[in-house]
Amino acid sequence: MDIADKIKFLRTNILDLSQDKFAKKIDVTRSTINNWEQGLSTPTIAHITMIALVCNITTDYLIKYDHPLELSVRDINDEEYQILTQIINYFNNVNKGNNE
Repeated sequence: MDIADKIKFLRTNILDLSQDKFAKKIDVTRSTINNWEQGLSTPTIAHITMIALVCNITTDYLIKYDHPLELSVRDINDEEYQILTQIINYFNNVNKGNNE
């Protein structure tokens, strides 16, 4: 997936935002978002950083062609971390059971 497809995927599937609302979040115009998604132009490093922050992802996902999507979690306390760890472990165990 190229950066144009990734930006559209993040906007529509992760954030579920219109081009206009997404543009406002990263302080660009709707036509800029459209141009990025159509591959007519590419975002600057500053805009890539903003997209990553807004979407809670790594910049590597946007920049590298084959880098997997990694959601980042910021500003959580120890209790929330423990809950997330339990949820991840649960789904890992469920997934292992389905693959056996």
